[in-house]
Amino acid sequence: MRHSLLMTLAHKHKCSVTKTVQKYRTFIETPHGQMKCLEKIVIREGKKPLVARFGGIPLRRQPLTHFNDQLTTLKKKPARNELLKLLLADTCELCKSTHQAEVHHIRKLADLQRPGRVDKPLWVRVMAARRRKTLIVCRECHQAIHAGRLTRRPPGQ
Repeated sequence: MRHSLLMTLAHKHKCSVTKTVQKYRTFIETPHGQMKCLEKIVIREGKKPLVARFGGIPLRRQPLTHFNDQLTTLKKKPARNELLKLLLADTCELCKSTHQAEVHHIRKLADLQRPGRVDKPLWVRVMAARRRKTLIVCRECHQAIHAGRLTRRPPGQ
């Protein structure tokens, strides 16, 4: 990993790996003695300097380490998403019918913007307005969509 980092930095700064090592190599004091690392310090006015360091970590076994295992908490079930709520409501989004709700699905929203269509059907306008690829419709409206016919309008419109 160290060599990969040095090659990346050398390529970025358009110099050799040897020059990159000479530029960023330093030694730091650890409880286990002095260790080599790569380090870059950026001095800032009125703030602590930024220090980026790679390496310098003593990798020694600690035989008397104590582990404190904590019980994991059970996660709550996530709330049902919007599509499931609409499907469970069993109501057509086009004609408000409560008879045999189905899901009409398109591949992508860009399919709704096909060139050449002057007046978009009701179902296209509804899907585009809601920015969803799915629409809960009754069986009659679903068959009308696939046949290219007009769908039923909700009562009062």
